[in-house]
Amino acid sequence: MTSRLTHLFASIARPWTSVTFFYVLRSILAAGLALWLGFELHLDAPFAGASTVLLLLQPIQGAVRGKGVYRMLGTLVGLVAAVVLTGLFAQQMLLFLLGIALWLGLCVSAMTVLRHYQATAAVVAGYTVCLALGPAIVAPQLGFEHIITRGTAVALGVLSLSLVVTLFSAKTMEDKVRSALVGICARSARLLAARLTSEPIAALTAQRHQLAMDIGKVDDQLGLARGESALIRSRQLAIQAGLAHLQSAVLDVHLDDAARGVDPVLLADNASALLQLGERLAGSRCTFQVAADTVGQLRRLADEHADSTQGSRLFSERLHEQLTDLTEALLNFSSLDQRRPAQVRAVGYHRHYADAARNGIRAVLATLATGAVWYFSGWNQGPTLLAVLGPGCTLLATAAAPAQGMASFIRGTLYAIVAAALCKFLLMPQINGFPLLFMLLAAFWSFGVHATSQPRHALQGIAYLIGFNTLVSTGAIASYDFADFANQALAWIVAMLICLLAFQILPRDPVKHIRALKRSLHKHTRQLLRLASTIDHAKWQARQQSRIVALINLLGADNRHDYRAGYLSLQLSKQLRRLQAKAKRVEPGSPVAHCAQSGARRIARWAGDPTICAAQARRTSRSMRRLGAHALATSYQDLAWLLEQYAQLARSTP
Repeated sequence: MTSRLTHLFASIARPWTSVTFFYVLRSILAAGLALWLGFELHLDAPFAGASTVLLLLQPIQGAVRGKGVYRMLGTLVGLVAAVVLTGLFAQQMLLFLLGIALWLGLCVSAMTVLRHYQATAAVVAGYTVCLALGPAIVAPQLGFEHIITRGTAVALGVLSLSLVVTLFSAKTMEDKVRSALVGICARSARLLAARLTSEPIAALTAQRHQLAMDIGKVDDQLGLARGESALIRSRQLAIQAGLAHLQSAVLDVHLDDAARGVDPVLLADNASALLQLGERLAGSRCTFQVAADTVGQLRRLADEHADSTQGSRLFSERLHEQLTDLTEALLNFSSLDQRRPAQVRAVGYHRHYADAARNGIRAVLATLATGAVWYFSGWNQGPTLLAVLGPGCTLLATAAAPAQGMASFIRGTLYAIVAAALCKFLLMPQINGFPLLFMLLAAFWSFGVHATSQPRHALQGIAYLIGFNTLVSTGAIASYDFADFANQALAWIVAMLICLLAFQILPRDPVKHIRALKRSLHKHTRQLLRLASTIDHAKWQARQQSRIVALINLLGADNRHDYRAGYLSLQLSKQLRRLQAKAKRVEPGSPVAHCAQSGARRIARWAGDPTICAAQARRTSRSMRRLGAHALATSYQDLAWLLEQYAQLARSTP
């Protein structure tokens, strides 16, 4: 009997724990401050400011501050769009709904291709129109007043939460980012050392894939840290450039096979030095600048001790590139300690426009379906339908499993309906005055706030908080109409069911996403071959690296065959860049220079067929050998081998 009671009480949600107590406390204080200001300023919807606070909650200070600023920016953009739509379609309901649907679809599409807080601004700009214009469709003459009320509520919520978080929370992300950078640099040094030893290729592959994913996660941490740290914000571009250099060193697989036939003493010396560097970094016994100087010395030492055999020269050349990437990464990370005078490398990211179009179309169809339900039923809860649909379509559009996320939203809303009914009709009539109201609401808020601190229950907690706050909200004079409450609660459920149906009809298909990434890898590889002489190799490579990491995240680290085409494309970029550097050292107008130009033109002409490109590279290699340019001949031979390997994989890609 005792064990059953213990299990029963353990299954009940907690309002806080010792770890989350201060987070719950400051979140409730911020929501209470926004609610008090709403009443003091005599807003028509005083609870809207508190709802803004509850929607913005994050345990990390940087996420709150950065998200709040961009949320305010997105709100201003949404309010401008709302004014324009009201001026165009105030008396035409169908066109009004169509305009809202198109705007929401556009914002959801933009959110899909933007990164970090810019995506937050696009999200808010989209659903702000739904929140502000629902009442305007019913009463066009009050449209401007509703828009201003919405903007004021958001401003109160953002300012209240930012003030409380700034005063009562600690800054932690700067140390976390620095620690993460030290960790991935140490692991990268150890990985480079393992490549120079006899460690099995399978073990190297597993380490490489996991490290590549962890480097991508650091970039996500930057998005949180820039909101709380002025140092991270001012050095973000340098750090992102360093991450791109580090990915280049980690994803370079050609060195795994290039060390065969090389002096074992040279390999052992380089491996030992890199291992020691990794240990020093992991033990915080050297700074990024000192580590960069150490790698630079190692790079020069490897160049000096390379023997005269062709294989060793090729190995030294490739090792030199990887050590250069590691050095540049460390120098960029050293900007956390001192500003770098040199200009940082440009960084590009893959953007999945097909996914953006699908998300936008889904949002348009869901909005039109909601408008149809409202129009044909004549339901007086049409504004509530739009107000719930907007956040639902946007917040979950890029989630890994949006249908499951919406199911969590529905569960949280059901809990909110029960809690709101208990609070509004049994407890609120018994109290009077703001202090008692705040204490009562805080007791209910605490359960949802605690849930947002747990990733597994975060969506459910957000739905609970917003649903509860909306359903219990009153104006300056309390109103207890159970029929209106039930009607509004039903509208919440109907709107979420429409969202769930939209996500099921147009689901996010991981298989299509994987195919799109593979097609993009091959498309941009052909672009590389066609524009090799004019393309920005650094920016192209960074964007290609982001595609490879996205593919690893989707497929897992075990499917080696699907990543090899991406790895080869990176090697092609590096080999073409080597050829360009060597060709520039040739005397202009000489036969060798003409041969190099002819070879580049032929490869660019046949960029759509890597097999023919490989044949052209071998032809150029033979010509270079006849002209006595043996170094260029060997480089073109290596390029031909890479093109042949790539052509085999390109033929097998659907």
